[in-house]
Amino acid sequence: MTQTTGVQALPEGQREQYHQINDEIARMTARQAVDHLDGILGHIPDDDEHTLLRAGLIAERADLLLEMGHLSDAWDAVQASLEAGWTNPDTYSLAGWIAYTDDRPGRAREQFDRALDADEDLVSALMGRGLALMEDDELELARSDFSHAIRLDPENPELYSLRGEVYLGLRDLEQAERDVRKARELDAEDPEYGIALGRMLMVRGETEEALEVIDDLLDEEDPELEPLLMRSHLRLIGGDSEQARRDAIRASNHYPDEAFAFVQLAHSQLADGNLSLALKAAERAVRLDSSLPDGYMVRGTARQMQGQPEEAQEDLERAGQAPAELPMFLLGPFYDVLEAGGYHQSMRDLLRQYRQMYSGETGPGQMGGEFPGGMGGEMPDPEEMMGQIFDESGELDERLKPFLEMAVQNAPSILKNLPPGLLKGMGGLDPDRLDEMDLSNLSSDEIESQMKQIYQMFQSGENPFEQFDTGDAGGPEGPEGTDGSTDTSDDDE
Repeated sequence: MTQTTGVQALPEGQREQYHQINDEIARMTARQAVDHLDGILGHIPDDDEHTLLRAGLIAERADLLLEMGHLSDAWDAVQASLEAGWTNPDTYSLAGWIAYTDDRPGRAREQFDRALDADEDLVSALMGRGLALMEDDELELARSDFSHAIRLDPENPELYSLRGEVYLGLRDLEQAERDVRKARELDAEDPEYGIALGRMLMVRGETEEALEVIDDLLDEEDPELEPLLMRSHLRLIGGDSEQARRDAIRASNHYPDEAFAFVQLAHSQLADGNLSLALKAAERAVRLDSSLPDGYMVRGTARQMQGQPEEAQEDLERAGQAPAELPMFLLGPFYDVLEAGGYHQSMRDLLRQYRQMYSGETGPGQMGGEFPGGMGGEMPDPEEMMGQIFDESGELDERLKPFLEMAVQNAPSILKNLPPGLLKGMGGLDPDRLDEMDLSNLSSDEIESQMKQIYQMFQSGENPFEQFDTGDAGGPEGPEGTDGSTDTSDDDE
């Protein structure tokens, strides 16, 4: 058991003086309080009679320096206080928080251990040690500390939020969601708890409820970047590309120096088929942050759509050198459990699916098919690609509809960039007739119907290409007398 000495060890007169000084500095800013304490310490005799009083006031000064972010001075002050004999649990806990804030979790744990050795129910030390344990990936021990602290202080939302993060790391999503919801219930005004709940729902694939939570957080007049981009992303994967684009435009207007806002804008413009605007937004993202792989990813995709294969390849290869960062920004600590939560439609996944519709990309930064500009590799099996678009029941993945529509409507311009030999193997399309194709008026239902028919033919062992008649000057005829170029563009995956 750690021997402790604190305010109770002061003579009565000095104890009253200590409390009076603390009442005074409580009404001051941190800077004012430090200056006030320095003046008082300059007048207190530096002798044995006043050693403890000086040590107690130095501990208060260390707490203020921590608040101001002066970590080195705070550490020196708290150590001087402890060495002078002010060894109460709160001072050890303070030393732990200074070390933790200074990114020294091991040293922090030592101090928190001393505090808890003196008082096993000290909530600040339990919380601090729990955080330090999380840094060292000792999640079960951290969970135990946070649970102990919650039993002592059951109305503290921060404790539930922290334990929720621990459960998240332990891949216990049900317990994590329970704690995140409890934190928000206890403090509905703190946006951080709402953002955490929105992220949890995104990870669990509950996009509609996540949208409701994010809507509650957003100040429509002065929106915060994080929830605004979260809502745009949720709307995009939900198939509402128009509203996703509106949110992204607002984000870029309110935060013109944030590259993530323009990456998200490029995503939504791509989903809406606005290739030139998507490229413009992507280029702005690259200018704002040349180290962000997401900017090159969306710029490469837009360039590929516009028939600039060499530039696209360069961008996509650069993007493939590091993970996309927008999903990390949107999901924070929840990002690492995407696979565990079944939430596979991150921004990078969406773009990968999107590019596959045009290029048959087989890996990060690689585009399949014999494209101009040295884009080597073999075209992927169309049947396999169709299996990625439809689920096991044969229904089109709703999240891919906006991308599919754009893929079909822009098919002629994309097909023109394929070499004649590849076009010949895809129903014998005449590149000179691609300009005559107009697919812009096809409805979503018509596109889905054509895609389903091709998918069903693959499933039954038929070859969809055999249905095309290339002798008609108007272009190939598809199933049921419709313009078969819809099917051709999809087979061009």
